[in-house]
Amino acid sequence: MDKIPFNRMQDMLRAKPIPKVDVKHKVMAAIRAKENKEEKVVKKKIGLLVTVGMLVGASSVWAGMEMIQLKNEKGEVVYEVSQQTDQEQQKMLERLSPEERAKLDALKKESQQRSKIITDIQNGLKPGTTVAIYTVPTKEEEERYKDMIFVKGKHPNVDVVTKPVEYKGWKEMEPLVGEMFRLPTELEGGLPFDYGVIHYEDSDKYDVEGMKAEAIKDNKKYIVKEIPASNKFDRASVYYKSQKGNVEVEVSLLEDDSNGMGTNAQKIEKVMVGENEAVLAIHTFKDGSASQWISWVKNGTKLQYMVSASQEVASKDELIKIAEQINDMK
Repeated sequence: MDKIPFNRMQDMLRAKPIPKVDVKHKVMAAIRAKENKEEKVVKKKIGLLVTVGMLVGASSVWAGMEMIQLKNEKGEVVYEVSQQTDQEQQKMLERLSPEERAKLDALKKESQQRSKIITDIQNGLKPGTTVAIYTVPTKEEEERYKDMIFVKGKHPNVDVVTKPVEYKGWKEMEPLVGEMFRLPTELEGGLPFDYGVIHYEDSDKYDVEGMKAEAIKDNKKYIVKEIPASNKFDRASVYYKSQKGNVEVEVSLLEDDSNGMGTNAQKIEKVMVGENEAVLAIHTFKDGSASQWISWVKNGTKLQYMVSASQEVASKDELIKIAEQINDMK
């Protein structure tokens, strides 16, 4: 799914408080996660912590978090990666009161139900189609949102989803993103381009009040309206194929207020990709398998790169070589 419930929770915490929520800049940097697609479990667990932040205060949730800062060639901090392991998260959850746990369970249930609806709708769309989905809020949700102001295009009851077009080669993608960056047709080790997608920022061309009125009139739980797509680039993902699985390369355009991500990977360390500081993370799952990713912001740009693969597909050294190959592309 293009936008998961976690992102909606982030928006709640980024909303201007009147006057209840006090969230520090570094906490927000940690919460604004753009996680590796292969770490879906990680996303959900971190999203859970964001939910807890809504209940007990984001600052307390992220207190004591480990952080790696990436600096550019001028010594300026351009990106922060924050770590909180599953064990640390579990300890924090265990400190919740019965009332807070009940609220958390209710929020999780709401999120899961809404996520299923959104996923089913997105799966039924034609490639390149964008829709706005208005979900009628419960009384509890209305109470939760009443003291918050949301930026345009971030309404708490509206999800915007797009089914992206899949491109089968770099030559198909290059006319659309080639002025910003280039990617190879084949990675180190002989891994060919499999397919790629381009994601644009959420469109805000929807009529909340109109959808709300229609939902009330027709007694529906949600309303779906096709809307014009945004043309503002957000990120591109390209998948390179090997016999053991894919290597994903993601290129994102950083916003001025978006300079961090969170992870529950058990190991994170600073490495170098050419002359760029980078962070390498390894997340080991219960079955013993492991995924890893390396991320950096290319010097002189606002482009964040992330290369990810399972350890079965690429070793740490191989992943770094792939990152260096991509970073060298002009």
